[in-house]
Amino acid sequence: MKNLKTRSMSFLVLVAFVVIWKVMVTLLKTPTHILPPPEDILFKFIELVRNSVLQKNFLATLEEIVIGFSAGAGLGIIMGYILAKVELLERALSPYILIFQTAPKISLAPLFVLWFGLGILSKVVLIALVTLFPVMINMILGVRSTEKNYYHLMRVLKARPWQVMLKLELMNALPYLMTGLRVGLVLSITAAVIGEMMGSRAGLGFLLILGNEMYDITLLMTVILVISLLSFFLDVGMKKLQDRLLSWHESSAK
Repeated sequence: MKNLKTRSMSFLVLVAFVVIWKVMVTLLKTPTHILPPPEDILFKFIELVRNSVLQKNFLATLEEIVIGFSAGAGLGIIMGYILAKVELLERALSPYILIFQTAPKISLAPLFVLWFGLGILSKVVLIALVTLFPVMINMILGVRSTEKNYYHLMRVLKARPWQVMLKLELMNALPYLMTGLRVGLVLSITAAVIGEMMGSRAGLGFLLILGNEMYDITLLMTVILVISLLSFFLDVGMKKLQDRLLSWHESSAK
């Protein structure tokens, strides 16, 4: 009942926003090349779907996100666990990790295009890079936060090293890890679009550049809406996965 009420309120907010948008455009007689009415966005969306332009570019961006995010998350988990267990190595690498993390990833996008070309590889590398750090850092925090008494208990139970890793350390790190994965997923969408805008043959970022070059604000706003919806639904999916995996944890949705 509570979820239904929340969804109803969200829908009403959306309806109110569209109505206000339409009224303001009509009353102020705003030129369509500055701010098109909401129905123009809908018609453009239908046109892009009918011509299969949206599907082609949407799937291209989604493929980049899936591959890049999976690679970055997997590498972040492995590196995070190793650095959490080998404190000397973590101390030696932490200054370089910090420098690399604070460097603007957007500035690397054109460099990757020059190195790896206009294909999918340059976007995958950029996405993996922005996903790596939040996952790795949260993995380190999660493993390091494991209670020492639990290690004593596992030793008493004669648990093997792999059992300590899987059933204690990784389970304890899971709430932190899911936070890092959600942050990394949002960043991966941004990285995919930026990488495509810097140079690509397909993708939602490619459509943004196309709309900008054609001075087609309706196309721009339609693609921005699609990117926003993609981000929203990917985050909702990750949140549902988080609630399922952390049903035992206090952070899960009740």
